[in-house]
Amino acid sequence: MKTTVYFIRHGTTDNNVGGRFQGSSDIPLGQTGLRQAYYLGERFAGMPVDAVYSSPLTRARQTAEGVCRHLSVQPVLVDGLREIDGGLLEGHTNEENRRAYPEVMDNFRNHPARFCPPGGESARQIHTRMTETVNRLIRENAGKSIVIVSHGFALQSYLACLDTPFDEMEPNIVGNASISCIVYGENDDFETKFYDDQSHLPEDLRFRSAFLKQGRAPGAKRAE
Repeated sequence: MKTTVYFIRHGTTDNNVGGRFQGSSDIPLGQTGLRQAYYLGERFAGMPVDAVYSSPLTRARQTAEGVCRHLSVQPVLVDGLREIDGGLLEGHTNEENRRAYPEVMDNFRNHPARFCPPGGESARQIHTRMTETVNRLIRENAGKSIVIVSHGFALQSYLACLDTPFDEMEPNIVGNASISCIVYGENDDFETKFYDDQSHLPEDLRFRSAFLKQGRAPGAKRAE
């Protein structure tokens, strides 16, 4: 029995474009993000999807609504899929946060397992939350195909640890409105069908933060 999960990072917000830390703040999609959500709907039109689960934060919910545009299902909001609570980092630009909290921001970019924003949620806490939530959704949908819409750091904390111990988590933030497809077997095995894919988006709608790092797909060979 195989279970297929399409992991999607929410579309682009004005804060993403401005390099401003969002975290648990409830920010809507910008115009680029709304257009990205439209193309996600086109990508999933006619695909066999049994359920769509989304973080309750507006930017994720709007993205999930785009995914469902041609489907017979509607998004189910799941609190465990929300983004990390960024505490005192939220609302400030990456550069402002680097000046105020240089070590914290170095961990955010280069050593994600050590990331712990002041007054917020630690990377280990969100890893535990995301892993428990995703594992539950997989169990509840065994043998089916589902979509999970979440956030950059939240997805990193789960996907980057599929084949890596938490303490060795690599920097690996997927692009906005990207899709990663993982197929799970019955014995905790998995296969990455594709990862961080933005091929459904026109070139002018593909957005990646210049500050954050993209990495290897789960299961792919590590760089020497």
